[in-house]
Amino acid sequence: MPPFLAQELSWRPYFAYGSNMVATQMHRRCPAAQDTGTARLDGWRFLVNQDGYATIVPDQATYVLGVLWSLTSACEAALDDYEEIATGLYTKASLEIQDTPALVYLATNTLRRGFDPDYIAKDLRRWM
Repeated sequence: MPPFLAQELSWRPYFAYGSNMVATQMHRRCPAAQDTGTARLDGWRFLVNQDGYATIVPDQATYVLGVLWSLTSACEAALDDYEEIATGLYTKASLEIQDTPALVYLATNTLRRGFDPDYIAKDLRRWM
């Protein structure tokens, strides 16, 4: 077996709040990622932006539930590609989650999609 490179042994916490919470999708993108459990991020709110992408924005009155993953540097590079960091679709941030700094991807467009408020309250609320 070949020796491991230092970057392969380095793990970084990552907070997923959208499609990367789904284990099958995450493992397709990052086979080495390890699910370390659910997590709660206080002071943030989930939204779907004008472009139809999930993101989170600061909001002291709410919280976001998600999945905490442990990533290798190769996993992070794969997620950077998936989240289109190079094109500016998402940006990377480090947020304190359960007393641990964790990588979080944030959409650069934070304007909420203009759904009818009744539809949001009645039908989408269970997904948000």
